[in-house]
Amino acid sequence: MFEIAIPSRKGNKKVSEVRAQANPLPQTPNRPALRARTTDRKGILLFSMAAGIIGGLCCLTPIVLVLLGLGTVAAAADLGNVLYGDYRWAFRIAALVLLSVGLFIYFRSRGICTLDQAKRQRNRIINVSLLILTAATGIYLFWTYVVLHYWGIAAGLPWAEYSDEYWAIPGALIMFAAFGLIYWRYQRSAAAETEASSD
Repeated sequence: MFEIAIPSRKGNKKVSEVRAQANPLPQTPNRPALRARTTDRKGILLFSMAAGIIGGLCCLTPIVLVLLGLGTVAAAADLGNVLYGDYRWAFRIAALVLLSVGLFIYFRSRGICTLDQAKRQRNRIINVSLLILTAATGIYLFWTYVVLHYWGIAAGLPWAEYSDEYWAIPGALIMFAAFGLIYWRYQRSAAAETEASSD
């Protein structure tokens, strides 16, 4: 990016210097806290969606095989029964392990590298971890037992006989409500911390 020099009585000033003088940003100690909350939102959404989708890959694979024409409906249904019946816990554990590793890397990249730093930011770590876990569980329930279930039926898989998944929509709604409550509490406590540190 290039800078334009603007002539003035005191010499040439760059446009960025003129803008900084015209619209100064408040220099408060709360700036890092505000930036941390903004990046936490992105991390929460990213990790929750990734964990929910990875946990439901056992049901996505047969649908993709049928839709891409790589397998017959019967073969895809059989594969779906094997993946969901025998390996569903492997997919769920893989999602939780990747979620844990992702949280570890996420907090390390945010400057929480030692136990002392983790103790100082204990509330943030707990709140963000709970937010991600509840959102990931809600996304997993809705993605696997609602979206993929009905998408599989629409693709021709014989999943309509599994009508015992009526609990998935209320379960996902409960998890999303819990996410909303935890997020509200997190925002409220962060605002209180910001207000307390500015006084």
